[in-house]
Amino acid sequence: MLYNTKARSRFAAHNCAALLSLLGTVCAHGAMANQTCQGSYTATLLNPLPKQVVVGLDVRVGSPRNRQLADRFLAGVRNAGVAVGTQPNVLLHITTSRLGDTSSRPSAGARRKYPESSGLVGAQPVLPPLPSTGLTAPRSASTPPLLFMRVDATVGNASRVSWLAALQCRMIGSDEGQLAEDLGQVVGKALGHRIERQPL
Repeated sequence: MLYNTKARSRFAAHNCAALLSLLGTVCAHGAMANQTCQGSYTATLLNPLPKQVVVGLDVRVGSPRNRQLADRFLAGVRNAGVAVGTQPNVLLHITTSRLGDTSSRPSAGARRKYPESSGLVGAQPVLPPLPSTGLTAPRSASTPPLLFMRVDATVGNASRVSWLAALQCRMIGSDEGQLAEDLGQVVGKALGHRIERQPL
């Protein structure tokens, strides 16, 4: 009887370990599946934000598609634990550029925008012009372009930037809605903090 009890205990422990291992594998694959952009980001706090932050997003072009992307971005901010509302006290402004887009390469020094995130572009200036050559080695047409994203936050009706984040990453897959939501979650977690370069 004692032998059977010990055998059952070993069997149960083995099954429990196998189950935990399986769940860990599933969770790891789930996390990888949700990752839509590989890269890094930094953030800087220039002036204090309100203690009770309610976030809004400055959307320049109010087309249905742009609104949908903005909603997905704000859903990511909300998932990070930040309040989102129609009467925000912190307004986010987003500008984007991309490098290495072989499908529609502009002339050297031209400003570049990321069309998949065009609905998230705010009223702030776009990133500085980037030359078309000399920065990277030639890449194949199948290689996704490198996305550069700047997010700044203003408080109330002020025009002064109180917080600033810079992200750069290479998009994985083609789900622009999930990309917007994932980046929104990164921004939500970083909002109000100073962060040295971290992987996304």
